[in-house]
Amino acid sequence: MLVFLSSEKQLECLLTHCIKVPMLVLDPALPANITLKDLPSLYPSFHSASDMFNVAKPKNPSTNVSVVVFDSTKDVEDAHSGLFKGNNRQTVWRGYLTTDKEVPGLVLMQDLAFLSGFPPTFKETNQLKAKLPENLSSKIKLLQLYSEASVALLKLNNPKDFQELNKQTKKNMTIDGKELTISPAYLLWDLSAISQSKQDEDVSASRFEDNEELRYSLRSIERHAPWVRNIFIVTNGQIPSWLNLDNPRVTIVTHQDVFRNLSHLPTFSSPAIESHIHRIEGLSQKFIYLNDDVMFGKDVWPDDFYSHSKGQKVYLTWPVPNCAEGCPGSWIKDGYCDKACNNSACDWDGGDCSGNSGGSRYIAGGGGTGSIGVGQPWQFGGGINSVSYCNQGCANSWLADKFCDQACNVLSCGFDAGDCGQDHFHELYKVTLLPNQTHYIIPKGECLPYFSFAEIAKRGVEGAYSDNPIIRHASIANKWKTIHLIMHSGMNATTIHFNLTFQNTNDEEFKIQITVEVDTREGPKLNSTIQKAYENLVSPITHVPEAEILFEDIPKEKRFPKFKRRDVNSTRRSQEEVKIPVVNISLLPKEAQLSLNNLDLQLEHGDITLKGYNLSKSALLRSFLMNSQHAKVKNQAIITDETNDSLVAPQEKQVHKSILPNSLGVSERLQRLTFPAVSVKVNGHDQGQNPPLDLETKARFGSETHIQKSGGGNVTKEKPSPLIVPLESQMTKEKKITGKEKENRMEENAENHLGVIEMLPGRKLQHYTDSYLGFLPWEKKKYFQDLLEEEESLKTQLAYFTDSKNTGRQLKDTFADSLRYVNKILNSKFGFTSRKVPAHMPHMIDRIVMQELQDMFPEEFDKTSFHKVRHSEDMQFAFSYFYYLMSAVQPLNISQVFDEVDTDQSGVLSDREIRTLATRIHELPLSLQDLTGLEHMLINCSKMLPADITQLNNIPPTQEAYYDPNLPPVTKSLVTNCKPVTDKIHKAYKDKNKYRFEIMGEEEIAFKMIRTNVSHVVGQLDDIRKNPRKFVCLNDNIDHNHKDAQTVKAVLRDFYESMFPIPSQFELPREYRNRFLHMHELQEWRAYRDKLKFWTHCVLATLIMFTIFSFFAEQLIALKRKIFPRRRIHKEASPDRIRV
Repeated sequence: MLVFLSSEKQLECLLTHCIKVPMLVLDPALPANITLKDLPSLYPSFHSASDMFNVAKPKNPSTNVSVVVFDSTKDVEDAHSGLFKGNNRQTVWRGYLTTDKEVPGLVLMQDLAFLSGFPPTFKETNQLKAKLPENLSSKIKLLQLYSEASVALLKLNNPKDFQELNKQTKKNMTIDGKELTISPAYLLWDLSAISQSKQDEDVSASRFEDNEELRYSLRSIERHAPWVRNIFIVTNGQIPSWLNLDNPRVTIVTHQDVFRNLSHLPTFSSPAIESHIHRIEGLSQKFIYLNDDVMFGKDVWPDDFYSHSKGQKVYLTWPVPNCAEGCPGSWIKDGYCDKACNNSACDWDGGDCSGNSGGSRYIAGGGGTGSIGVGQPWQFGGGINSVSYCNQGCANSWLADKFCDQACNVLSCGFDAGDCGQDHFHELYKVTLLPNQTHYIIPKGECLPYFSFAEIAKRGVEGAYSDNPIIRHASIANKWKTIHLIMHSGMNATTIHFNLTFQNTNDEEFKIQITVEVDTREGPKLNSTIQKAYENLVSPITHVPEAEILFEDIPKEKRFPKFKRRDVNSTRRSQEEVKIPVVNISLLPKEAQLSLNNLDLQLEHGDITLKGYNLSKSALLRSFLMNSQHAKVKNQAIITDETNDSLVAPQEKQVHKSILPNSLGVSERLQRLTFPAVSVKVNGHDQGQNPPLDLETKARFGSETHIQKSGGGNVTKEKPSPLIVPLESQMTKEKKITGKEKENRMEENAENHLGVIEMLPGRKLQHYTDSYLGFLPWEKKKYFQDLLEEEESLKTQLAYFTDSKNTGRQLKDTFADSLRYVNKILNSKFGFTSRKVPAHMPHMIDRIVMQELQDMFPEEFDKTSFHKVRHSEDMQFAFSYFYYLMSAVQPLNISQVFDEVDTDQSGVLSDREIRTLATRIHELPLSLQDLTGLEHMLINCSKMLPADITQLNNIPPTQEAYYDPNLPPVTKSLVTNCKPVTDKIHKAYKDKNKYRFEIMGEEEIAFKMIRTNVSHVVGQLDDIRKNPRKFVCLNDNIDHNHKDAQTVKAVLRDFYESMFPIPSQFELPREYRNRFLHMHELQEWRAYRDKLKFWTHCVLATLIMFTIFSFFAEQLIALKRKIFPRRRIHKEASPDRIRV
């Protein structure tokens, strides 16, 4: 049985540059005699395999595994699902490639390598391939770009080429100024060794286990970032036992201190907490935020986060998870409706599949009014976006990709620029390059010329052309010795310059420069008054012609669906019949006649079909005959003809025998044969029950209503029923049949009569067995019945199994889901683009920018704050912040444009400054009409606008003198209020980013996911020791229930001590511990201490005062008298006293 690794769905590869490649690994290996050609016979689902090889197991080199390579992801998924449905004995793994060589269980791929470091603007493999240096492109066979991981996979011509390429990249190998890096590729298939299940990750023990990372993080800050002044530690009130709370640079901040809505507490969600940290009191405008598992590995300075010249430095890593399986971010809103992206999670491919988007490929032909990107505003878009697609389903990047795309094998795409052969080159305009000619002219209206260089060179080496919006595609096809040029239609006349490098027959390179004059506007068409006669009968509707797709590589017998041709005669013979009893309608009861009349009316009005009419009429007449008062004739045939029945063709009426009573014997039944109803063929199905009777038997009975016994006895006559019509009229309508045919029919009917008569009473099913158990003894005795029942049970369970590739989204964890959620919000606000996740490292946050972000999405952040644990609709802190910072746009300010142009800061533009403004809003070279036009706009605005707006009266008349005396002083108020001028400024100037930023690489980031594998953890930590980085993150993903968990923690602690052995000033000495481990206990104790201190001071002060007054009372009084002496009161002398 196949061992299907269902747990692999819940595992993810988080290694460096880890990509899923179209490879399947089979364990154990296939037999050595199995080749690639023999593989489909052994495994039919491997019919699309392109290569196969064996590699040794890393942990058991004596055994091998087989690696099967496919060309595309779809092929490998189909093969994988096909193996699961089959009955195989191999364990099947999906293959991964990575550059992380420290992981256990890796196999070095000698002929594969990773290319990284190129600009992230490359989204197509062809774009990157065209930019590769010659010394690199010559050493590779294949190149596959994985834009979501920012790497390209190279297949080398020779494994020895890797060392040479590695040396060249170290010297100097760049693309658009970016230095390239070549890394070895390692094959990995067993993710269980490096990953663990994501089930319940949000509440796992690893998210709450304390490995004392905070202690060593503070040590790294003190050692490598001494410029940090204050440290705020945000907790839910917990206090580390070793933290020195008396240090003035450390402050514990609780959730209650920063949450506005206290009803959201308690919370265990880091996004909820992060959304409030900018509200901490005492924070500077720009602060650094880091988790406790993040530390500094080298000296860090503020310009590692922000520089005044380039702004914020943003460190991006891996791409945002796809919104749906098989839908990378670069596919969304690319003008093509991708099936994998056509769902609500991807916003219906960003509008590409909604049908009403301007960029959709399926908008109504001719109805689009949006301007083409490189064309002019008056050019109308057609049924598809003519910039990105030359035909429906054929992107420009598909042209000349060395693969014949059937959607591109049409005239409008130049027949895939030579990829589909040269059979249709005669439909293109051919130009032969001559040795002594460098200027060529393409006739007006020609959009698809190609140049043949067979007469001047053996092959083309490289080429370049001038940047021109008329060019859709240009490429060299050395196989046909042609240069293909595909241009946009309806473009004005222009000249294209080509710089070409060729090789002659002696393999010597030479360069030529050619110029090509083109004009893709259609010329005037002659009026035509000739019309076919039938054209006047057709309404004048113009239909958009559909491009005819040629399937020349498919055999003719396989181009169309198969259908079975049937012989008309055999079909007619196989048609079975419906019998309608022919009775005299006038003798029927009134209700029966009314029912028949209703049937006739329904048929005439088209309410029922002919088949329904015949079925209804037959059922009605038969039910009447069975209940008729003439029950004595029910054992006889009803031989009659309805002469006015025009709905049944005479040649289709046949005579059948009737059903006889069961009490009669076989011989008697044969003698009592009479003629039943007329039969009618309806749609080839026999709705009757009676077998046909040959015409000779009919003729033998004639018009008699009695049957003569074979023994020659008496003849019994019976009176016919009044409903029965004589048979002569029916007999005259029968066709005559030849003698030989009559004999054959009589022999067949004689056998049919006996068989049918025996079956007339009908059969009853007495016993039924649903399956044949077999004839062998162990089958009869059901020795293996339990196994069979188990098999049926497994089949029942598998009936409810859904293939993973058809189940839509399968989110790995809430973190990935929340990234998709935020990415969708950002798409709706700032447009669709491919985004990457910021690195897990320290981030410099601006409080003002963070507040602006939350003001833009208040409901989303309030919902995030409400969540108690991680949620799929969280606003991820760093991801949302940095992409808001990079996406926010500053609206154009006309006043700032005026200030830039007003170089002398006079407030009025001079002639020179007006010319500078004209160069900013017009294309160069400037013409006299451009200058005079701008001046006329200003003159008109000065006349139309009131003086209080233009403020012309406040300007001295002699400040500026213009060449045109009618031109008023061009003030800031005049320019900002002159709509024609502001419109031109808005058209020329683009909105700028509100904040400056610079995207950085991952060179200074070390992110390690610490798991339970001890050897893997040791390898990760040794890599950090060998290659120290500025920002180090050791993410705890340890399974703490595993037996090796304590060993891993010990290894981790040893690493911390080796990196930061010296305690920081923020730690207590080893022999001390904090008395309180929670803030509310500390706050209660501090409040009690403050009260106790206050009352103690009060009592002490009272005692001191009492003591002083008791023992030093006299001294105090004397001191008081000395300080505050008493005033003497002199009484006036008595008037009675006599002076001496």
